[in-house]
Amino acid sequence: MRLATLVAVLLLAGPARAQTAGTCATGEAQASLDINRVRAALFNTGSLFFGGTTTNGDGYVVPKESGKSPIYAANLWVGGQVNGEVRVAAALYTNFNFWPGPLEPGTGLPPTPADCSPYDRVYVVSTGDVSEYYRTGVATADLRDWPAHLGAPVLDGDGDPTNYNLRGGDQPAISGDGMAWWVMNDAGNVHPANGSAPLGVEVRGEAFAVRHPVLDQTTMYRFTVVNGGPTPIDSLYVGMYVDADLGNASDDYAGTDTTYGMGYTYNADEDDEGQTGYGVPPAVGVQVLDGPIGLPNGLDDDRDGAVDEPGERLGLTGAPYIAKSGPFPIGEPYLEASHYYRRLQGLYSDGSMMQEGSYGYPSPGAGPPTRFFLAGDPLTGSFWSAENTDRQGQREAPGDKRFFITTGPFRLAPGEADTVAFAIPFAQGADRLDSVARLRALASVIGPAYRNGGFAPARVEGGPGSGGAGPVLPIRLGQPSPNPFTGTSVVRIDGPADLPFEAILTDVLGRRLAVLHDGPPPPDGQLRIDGAALAPGVYRLVVRVPAGEAVRTMVRLR
Repeated sequence: MRLATLVAVLLLAGPARAQTAGTCATGEAQASLDINRVRAALFNTGSLFFGGTTTNGDGYVVPKESGKSPIYAANLWVGGQVNGEVRVAAALYTNFNFWPGPLEPGTGLPPTPADCSPYDRVYVVSTGDVSEYYRTGVATADLRDWPAHLGAPVLDGDGDPTNYNLRGGDQPAISGDGMAWWVMNDAGNVHPANGSAPLGVEVRGEAFAVRHPVLDQTTMYRFTVVNGGPTPIDSLYVGMYVDADLGNASDDYAGTDTTYGMGYTYNADEDDEGQTGYGVPPAVGVQVLDGPIGLPNGLDDDRDGAVDEPGERLGLTGAPYIAKSGPFPIGEPYLEASHYYRRLQGLYSDGSMMQEGSYGYPSPGAGPPTRFFLAGDPLTGSFWSAENTDRQGQREAPGDKRFFITTGPFRLAPGEADTVAFAIPFAQGADRLDSVARLRALASVIGPAYRNGGFAPARVEGGPGSGGAGPVLPIRLGQPSPNPFTGTSVVRIDGPADLPFEAILTDVLGRRLAVLHDGPPPPDGQLRIDGAALAPGVYRLVVRVPAGEAVRTMVRLR
């Protein structure tokens, strides 16, 4: 343990070290994920799209050529119990509950509790950055400084998995085509807005996107929560609070899609008018791609036919109604950690469970209890949806809506970590309900593709370590395009014209399915994989030459 940390722990912590907090200033770092048709502002405060210089609905722009935003702000919430005490790291627009940097393991405190600024940075890298480095020898600052020592993921290329050696062939493990990474903690300072003691969690954030015609208006987020304190954290939940201003925010609806684990916002009429409006109304959602490994609950959470099997991951477990500026207990939580924590459990701030009907607050004659707000189908006008709140076709009043999605509970022993992943799909169809239908179709693709490894990091070829710790191959294997795919995906192969090679297609377990090529390179230097001959799933293209092999992972969509 560093001396400064030891002194801080002895002076500040006493016998309940995880209850202490540092005196760090709020982080000021800001970066943008700008890979496809989305530009997303990122911070290490627990906030997404709101903060720094982006505080006026300009932090999540899609399509970015439109200059319009469907989301004003979003915030990561984490809540659990330490020795039976409810604690949360949760904020709305200010009074952030996360500060830059990691925690010193076992202490629940930052390495230097009075100053988190050395870690105040959001790193952004892309596969293009790596390719350009191999071509020119010039690295971007974030590629050069990639913080593997803080937990940023690395693809090993020099045979030493403990370091980050760019010149030796190591690369950032980039999900998709470009990725941002940052680390933050909830113990850098006090939590005045909710009165909570720190949980003592370190959160490693990732945001990434894929250059693909189906996914070019989608971004994805992965948060690894680490228990950095000396005490187990029980009944943990992770959630996302979303203020979705769909262009003109005054005429929106919100709802929940339990099939795809998604909260979403769409328009109440057929014209998203005004200077900030989209015209033809789009729809935007936030989807739970993968939840944590849950506590036993007697449910088949991952829908694989088995109940409470080891390693079973949760999906969406709650989506409670939150009214903009509404009164207690239906409005945004405030004052007490328990209010935020009950929201994370899928309840109202007073602990009441929703009942289907109207705005969901329990009342005589209301429908059955639920943790999912407005989960009926708006396309058919079914109850309980914004199109039918009373079984008689009464529509919800449009307005500036909020939605909240959560997953849990799970448990973290000291030093343990688990990961939760979200996606933000966006769709604009022929009309407002067609946009919802297209949003669902997009969510139906993203979830399985993520869980089947479709966005898993792959090496950028062309530099040292192309064959792992082995020799550099005499051929260069390009990235599949498109990937994921439904029709035909093409992979470029560059190498000597007289060098024979074998190309085989396998499933994700490595079982051979087909020989795609065996002999000299094809005249056009391309391999084609026919999606019509494949079932949806994850596949591996393996290209072998005498010196070794190169592999590409591909996802065939539905």
